[in-house]
Amino acid sequence: MDYENMKLLAIDTSTDYLSIAVMDDEKVLGRFHKEIGRNHSDLLIPTIDKVMKKSRIRLKDVGLFCIGIGPGSFTGLRIGVATVKGLAYSLKKPVVAVPTLDAIANNVRSFKGFICPVLDARKNKVYACIYRSDGENIKRISGYLLLSVDELKKKLKKKDIFFLGDGLALLKPAGIPVEKTLSEWQPRAEVIGHIGLENFKKRRFVKPEELEPLYLYSRECDVTGR
Repeated sequence: MDYENMKLLAIDTSTDYLSIAVMDDEKVLGRFHKEIGRNHSDLLIPTIDKVMKKSRIRLKDVGLFCIGIGPGSFTGLRIGVATVKGLAYSLKKPVVAVPTLDAIANNVRSFKGFICPVLDARKNKVYACIYRSDGENIKRISGYLLLSVDELKKKLKKKDIFFLGDGLALLKPAGIPVEKTLSEWQPRAEVIGHIGLENFKKRRFVKPEELEPLYLYSRECDVTGR
């Protein structure tokens, strides 16, 4: 399979931001990244169209779709995943699913040390994941977690940690020091595109009909899927 000059469309709708990028291999041709609240259903399709036109790329020329699959906003994730699933299925193109926490952590991949994205999951819980970076490569060293801040504190045995996300306000009251952080932490479509392309080259992709959001459920919740 020829990976050169791969045209790809990357999307993230897992937070209050809408992030879209059209890329030619590693090169970003056009992008949109803006806080829109919960208006993904109204803005996603027309914004994709605008970014595609600005990039001078037709939808039929897209060879790969990359999508942030969460955890995050249930509604936003459903909208993003359903849109990508429909587009990729109609065009018979593969999809790379990128966990949102991976995309957030990669915002500071040049940091040497431990990285921990923390998202507010409501009801005094957070979504989190722990990574180790050597300044160039990031390795995930925990699962994708839904837990209380006190439970997260027990897992954070290292002192030198770079925290990102909208859940940081919950950490300080629990005695977790936040010394390193980044205000522009939101998952970016171009980062999802870069991760997605790397995974695609390793043949880590799914058929459109197999694409699903990454939902994490509390152990206290009785979710049967029926």
